[in-house]
Formats: sequence, structure tokens, C-alpha cells
Amino acid sequence: MFLFGMECRKIARSILYWVLVLTLLAVSFFQYEPIVKSELQRTDNPNSVFYITTSGSYADEQNSIPDEDMERAMMAGATNRLIDNYRNNRYEYYPFGYVKEKTMSAQEQSVILQYLMELTGLNEQELNGNPNETDTSQIGDVSISGGGAFILEPGKGSTNEGGQFIVEPDDWQYVPSHGESSETPNNTDNSFEIQVSFERFKEIMEEVSRLIGRNSYFSRTMLTLYYFGNDMEDTPITEQQHRDFYEGDRVTGAFARYYCDSISLVILFLPAFVIIDLMLRDKKRKMQSLIYPRTISSTKLICIRYAAAVCMTMLPVLILPIKSLFVLMRYCRSIGVQGDVLAFAKYTLAWILPTVMLVTALSLLVTVLMENYTAILLTGLMWLVCRPSVDKIAGGNYGLFDLIIRHNTLKGYGRMMENVQMLALNRICITVMAFGLVGLSALVYSVKRKGGLVFGSRKSTHNHWFKLSSYH
Repeated sequence: MFLFGMECRKIARSILYWVLVLTLLAVSFFQYEPIVKSELQRTDNPNSVFYITTSGSYADEQNSIPDEDMERAMMAGATNRLIDNYRNNRYEYYPFGYVKEKTMSAQEQSVILQYLMELTGLNEQELNGNPNETDTSQIGDVSISGGGAFILEPGKGSTNEGGQFIVEPDDWQYVPSHGESSETPNNTDNSFEIQVSFERFKEIMEEVSRLIGRNSYFSRTMLTLYYFGNDMEDTPITEQQHRDFYEGDRVTGAFARYYCDSISLVILFLPAFVIIDLMLRDKKRKMQSLIYPRTISSTKLICIRYAAAVCMTMLPVLILPIKSLFVLMRYCRSIGVQGDVLAFAKYTLAWILPTVMLVTALSLLVTVLMENYTAILLTGLMWLVCRPSVDKIAGGNYGLFDLIIRHNTLKGYGRMMENVQMLALNRICITVMAFGLVGLSALVYSVKRKGGLVFGSRKSTHNHWFKLSSYH
């Protein structure tokens, strides 16, 4: 324990370790915490996972097989979103798995305008939302798959300095379908009709997506995720989703999954810095000549350093969501619901820990073997190659060798449970691979302590060559 504590203190004094901590803090603050705050502020919104209807009637369940209604919902919803993006000149896309916003040039905006005119049959003034030219309170109404619609309330919205009509989220009003009860009037008439076929619509969306960037909201993959029987879309909660959230996830479980998703891309790369810096510190201080002859076994030394690196990496991962856990548990007590106080601990240990173990173990092996910073390049390449494809961000779609688990929605508990066996097998497989790499690292370290593997001549610092010699 003394040696373990000493290694932990070394890590805590490392600048690279604090780079990891600050990055996790930034992701938690800008990616995860806003979602918690946003959902708690709209508990009376039918689209929120917190929503509890007084009538006992929720939105209709979505069909997982695409049909004409889904195609119409996709065309209406995507077109309305494109109008909003065009007016504000802010377009979302996912170049590295995280959402980013792009501002278009004047020429690109002109291209988007032409596509919108083709899609809607509206003119430029109507699409720009000029209140002097058209009734802007009716532009942008959009039907919601699963029932209901959002309409822009009369008199809402404003014009900015550039003459563009700006609509804030609070300016929209939800109007339920015939099967829902609400005090709002049942008026779901759209102000325009889609003027193109579904095939032409897909062609236009592909062109728009290419203008915006990789994995934009209008790419075929993202549109399919949002509109074809999935819960990525911000639509009214169904009865099954309501039960999953309050009975399956017990509230905190949904946010624990989202937290793990938010930090997943960080822990696929930055834990390498912690173990690399720890292992190379001896070389930088020219301590190998003192460490190699010591009586402590190679296996014990490697395992202690590995355990210290993993534990110190997981420490901020476990601490950061504590604030939101208290907030969510306080909300659960206020409405008489029993939340899962251990949800964040369970999800981070099951979803995040195996990935941290593997990244740390691989970096450990390469650093022990090469005694340089090659592991950073290797883990960087692994980060680029091994990130799950965008079609997995909705969760429930797991592969045996997925290094990280994605679940970029507060819904989807049932989908996860349907594939929980593959998820468990994946995490076990990743953990076993990590232990195998640690064992190999101990073996390599033992051979190097005996003079077996030498990178570069120990008599000269100018001649670098690889030599495999036997220990006598």
C-alpha cells in the first residue's frame, strides 16, 4: 500500500494528469450538466423524460418499420429544422462524435435557400421570416411523429440586426394530437407542403449534409436515427418510455448513461497520458539503474503502477457527477419517486472502467517496450479508428470489440436491456484484453530489467538500434 500511495502521489503531481482532469471537467460542464438543467426546467413539457401526464394518456408508440407517415414526418421535421438553421445560420454536425455548430458563408447560404425554395414552394421573403411579407406565426409548424405538433405562437419571435427572424425555443407551443388532452387549441395545420418526392428529398438532404460537414443532422444516418422508430428525436414521451425512465432507470440511471456517453471519447485517449508520464519519469530522472536491480518483482511493480494509474483516472470520473446526483435525488424525493443512488457508480464502473483499463494497459505495454512517447501516437490512432460509428450513438447497438459504449439519449432503457448480454460480453472481453496486456507488460519489463530487450546502445546515446539478447 505504501508503494501504491507513492505512485498515486506521483500521478497527482503530474501536469498531464491535470490535463485529463480539466478536460473531463470541461466536458462535464459543457456537455452533460446543461442536459440535467434543461430537463429539470421543462418537467411539464410532454417531450421531457420527467413529464407525467395528468390525464394518464401518453403519445402513441412509434413503429420501428419505416412507412409513409414516417417519411412525411421526416420531410416536414427536417425541412423545418433546416429553415431554422438557415435563419440563424447555425448548422449542427458531429465530426468527432460530439455536436458542433457551423456558420455558412453567403454563397453556401444561397445554396441552402435554393434547396428550401424547392422543398417548400415558399419565396425568399417567406423563408427569411420577414413579418412584413408573410404571416411568420404560421411558418415552421411541424408535425411530431408519435402525435401532436409544435407551432409558433402568434406574436412570438424577433428580428435581429441582420434582418433575420429569430425564434427562441420558448416561442414554440405544443399542440397534441386527437388522442391527447391539453388546454391548448388543436390546430396542427402546416403553413407549407413539401413539394418534392421522398427520393428527391433524400438527394437534397445529402447535398445539404455535404455542405455542413461529416455526420450533420441532415445526413441519412442521422435522419434515420431521429425519425424512423427511434427515440433520438425530441418527441412526446410514450407510456413505455415513461415506465422505462421511472421504473427501469429510476431517473438517475438515464442520466448516468448520458454522463458516460459524454465523457466516452475523452477516456478513449487521455488516460494514456497518465501511465506514460508515470513510466517515463524514471527515465527522465535517470532512475532505471536504481530501479532495475531492486528486489521488488517486475510483476508487482507493473501491477502497482497500473492500478495507481487506473484508480487516479477513475477518481475524477466518479466525483464529477456527484452534484447532479444530489440534484436528481432531491427531485425524486420531491415527487415521491425512489431514485437509484448508486446509478452513476454502477454505470461508470461498468461502462467506463473497462475502457480506461484497456487504454492504460496498451499504453503501459508500448511505453515499457519503447521507453518513449510512441504510445501517445498509437492511442491517438486508436481514438480515430476505434470510435463507434454514428449509428451507435442511440445506444442498444453493441459490438463485441467496441472500445466505448455510446448512448446519446436519456431514453432507450428498453433497447439497452434487449441487448444487455452483448453489452456485458463486450465489457468482459475488453477487461480480459486489458489484463492480458498488463501481464505481457510485466513480462517485457522483467526481461528488460535483466538486460534482455535494449532499445539503443547503453554506451552511446547517438546510436539507436533494436537488440534482442539472452540473459545470463
